[in-house]
Amino acid sequence: MGAKAQVYAVVRIDEHLSGTDAITVKEILPTMEQAEREVERLNVLNRDKGSYYFWQATRYFPQGGELDGEYNPPKNPSGVLPLPGSES
Repeated sequence: MGAKAQVYAVVRIDEHLSGTDAITVKEILPTMEQAEREVERLNVLNRDKGSYYFWQATRYFPQGGELDGEYNPPKNPSGVLPLPGSES
């Protein structure tokens, strides 16, 4: 897949929303230290608003990537899998 870089996603959980609507990737930062500081800042700033922030390490592929021949994409056209128990 080519070169990749370790990056850090700042993620927000909104208590007043449900399912995938409650989760937002706010930003991607290049270092863990920056992500930790931003999470701390946002949690202080928004502590009474029903939002909680955390960081998650992930990878960034600057050149994109190709799927191998055995990958089967989700059948859901949005690409978001349903939460367990929410299938109808």
